[in-house]
Amino acid sequence: MAAQRKPTVTVIVPTFNREKFLPESIGSLLRQTVMPDQILIVDDGSTDNTGAVAATFAAPVEYYRKENGGKSTALNFALKHCKGDFVWIFDDDDVAHPTALERFLAAFAREPTADFAFGEYARFRQSAQIEDQSYETVAFGHVNQDNFFPSHLEYCHVHQPGLLVRRQCYDEVGGFNENLVRSQDYEMMLRLARRFKGVRVDGLMFFQRQHDMVRGSTQVVISYANRIKAWGSYDRVIMEEIYKSVDLHEYLDRSEQALPKAADLEMQALLQRSSIMARKGLWHHAAEDIRRYAMLAERAGKTSLSDKERAIVRRTFEAYDTGLATAPADEFVSAVKAWKPGPLKTDIVREYMHSFPHYLARDLKAGKVIPASKLLREYSTLSLSASVGRLYQAMTSKLPSVRGAS
Repeated sequence: MAAQRKPTVTVIVPTFNREKFLPESIGSLLRQTVMPDQILIVDDGSTDNTGAVAATFAAPVEYYRKENGGKSTALNFALKHCKGDFVWIFDDDDVAHPTALERFLAAFAREPTADFAFGEYARFRQSAQIEDQSYETVAFGHVNQDNFFPSHLEYCHVHQPGLLVRRQCYDEVGGFNENLVRSQDYEMMLRLARRFKGVRVDGLMFFQRQHDMVRGSTQVVISYANRIKAWGSYDRVIMEEIYKSVDLHEYLDRSEQALPKAADLEMQALLQRSSIMARKGLWHHAAEDIRRYAMLAERAGKTSLSDKERAIVRRTFEAYDTGLATAPADEFVSAVKAWKPGPLKTDIVREYMHSFPHYLARDLKAGKVIPASKLLREYSTLSLSASVGRLYQAMTSKLPSVRGAS
């Protein structure tokens, strides 16, 4: 019986003006306990010394340079040069865990029907933190094969350096969206998650560097200070398309999608989609879905949230900077307040406000009065309790400079 062929792996490293970080990133790939078969560095028209740094690496590293067009164009260029059975896209400023690739491949050996493997990561600022194990681990234990797609609609838990994908999957879903300067990896992750099966890998897969260098391309330069705003704007573009193209039942876990269609599952899916759209700042969609949920709930005589619904509602505002007090959110707030008084309305508003005390206490303890005032303002617009509004008024009346903070 012929021995089974060892699977091959191509690592893609798109880079732009990262001469400072690239050596450590590539070095971590070359020190893997299982060596990649091909490492493609695609220089997206760097104007610093990135090209000279990249050219110093020997095989299996291959260096290519192209005119600047953004990260998506560099990734699509690299995908055309891939030779491996698996593709590992790695950022030019991050550091791979030494055993990451070995554990990725072991997961596929255990579960050969899987299309991609994923794992957790940690954040660091100084390289010594990795050696000292003083990094910040980013855990997402609730994410699994069953709920991978809806959980990633809520938030991009898995990043490309923590993801190994069969090359044929990229062939099937097509290239990266070159209209996206940011969030292109998130959009691709959603395409993969919607269509294919993942397997979880235990342990850290990589270390994500936190730094204040610019992002984007030469045409669209995104400063460190504006990175969150930029992510949000591109995420909204992605979610507008998702809202139009993804069926409601796909917002359920895969095991729930296999069940007979029922009113309770439709309500859960509406609540999930409303929560996702609220998190992304697409308040008109969030409002429409919460109105539909309320109509179905009244028709079914529903008086309380299920445990699954309760968890969904609690996550709606866990990202903290929700923009709930902004004008676009007025439609959503009105939709919630328009519900008939009753135990279900009380239940859902209480869960929407679940994270409020934690964030308020955190900001006040840290002396962040303006963020705390903004938070009070946001939740006072939704709260059915006049006490929250009175607390906001009392706080801001003593701090004139905070009035109207947003």
